[in-house]
Amino acid sequence: MSRRPLVQDHVDVNLWDPATFAAGIPYDAFATLRSEAPVAFHPEPSRREGGREGPGFWCLTRHADVHAVSTDPETFSSYLGGFTGADISGAVLDETRLNLMGIDPPEHTQFRRSVRAPFGPSVTRELRPVVENFARTIIDGIDPNAEIDFVSEVAAELPLLTLAHLLGVRSEDRGLFYDWSNRIIGNHDPEFGGSIKDFLTAKDELFNYGRRVITEKRTAPDDGMVSTFVNATVDGESLDDERLIMLWFLLLIAGNETTRSSLTGAMEMLHEFPEQRELLLSDLDAHMPGFIEEVLRFTNPVLHFRRTASRDVSLSGAEIKAGDKVILWYPSANRDGDAFDRPDEFDLTRSPNPHLAFGVGPHFCLGARIGRLQMDVMLREMLTRLPAIDVSQPARRAHSIFLNSAKSLGVRPLGCT
Repeated sequence: MSRRPLVQDHVDVNLWDPATFAAGIPYDAFATLRSEAPVAFHPEPSRREGGREGPGFWCLTRHADVHAVSTDPETFSSYLGGFTGADISGAVLDETRLNLMGIDPPEHTQFRRSVRAPFGPSVTRELRPVVENFARTIIDGIDPNAEIDFVSEVAAELPLLTLAHLLGVRSEDRGLFYDWSNRIIGNHDPEFGGSIKDFLTAKDELFNYGRRVITEKRTAPDDGMVSTFVNATVDGESLDDERLIMLWFLLLIAGNETTRSSLTGAMEMLHEFPEQRELLLSDLDAHMPGFIEEVLRFTNPVLHFRRTASRDVSLSGAEIKAGDKVILWYPSANRDGDAFDRPDEFDLTRSPNPHLAFGVGPHFCLGARIGRLQMDVMLREMLTRLPAIDVSQPARRAHSIFLNSAKSLGVRPLGCT
């Protein structure tokens, strides 16, 4: 079958290469695709020496198309081929289908309903003083006269401490979570090993730790998330250990990486847009909510999710066949001029702000409230106590087409000199 339009007919950027995103999100390429080929087919060359070429995938770059596909799970499935761009099958695909992100309604609806209580508004309100204490402790530990790495000393610390609290595990073990997350998300990054073996080793270590925690909570439950999940039921049946371990995996990766990336993005925005920083500092209560939403839209912690077509379908001039992979590019959707006025400008007063950073539809981020809470608390604490903090060394980003993950960001707590 003819697979027109092709990405290469319009841009020469390889969106399948993780190194592309280590250099920064290719916004210019996405703008060209939105204008000329909003649903375009991309080949899938091997990303590892000796690897096989994949079947290729469709790139969705417009806000309206990403929204439409996200809200039509019957046509565009998370179950058929998983939720990331990787071409998987067999046991790997079966394991993915145990993940909340890898199933479709109605099973997804039932599963999500069974585990949503710890993410509700009342629980999030009760969590706030705990997160505030963590934020104070983190800022207390910063040497105001020395350059620090914002990623490891601030942006990663808060979600790791919060996750340890929520999961009912030792905060001293948060370094393990940080290492596992880096090696799993950065599995194409030479700094984190960059091999399948490194990825699988980190995944096994994370799973083994999680299984020990699940066993402990079965025998000695507490009021943490894991105990809540252990006691959850779907259609009257308890979640088995394999579903529980996949929830553990989802929380450790999604709950850690996305908040880390969002806080790092916020620090970058404070540096890049000084007039917006001044406006924010003039009234934190009035402007913090808008600042957080604009950071999410502008910096895009999640780069893509994947769906698989369950039937032949036409979309924005492209003929998608049943079984085809479809990649939803959130950085492009969130810069679409049809959805946002002045999309390439950072504006904390933007309203409305229908960004898709947390997704939309059945798979809207379950932890969005907790993510927003952590951003709000840490930014308030930091800007109140270190209002002159500023970037001194630009971010280094991981080789990943899945998450916009910074490996480091140099800052001076008392501002650049």
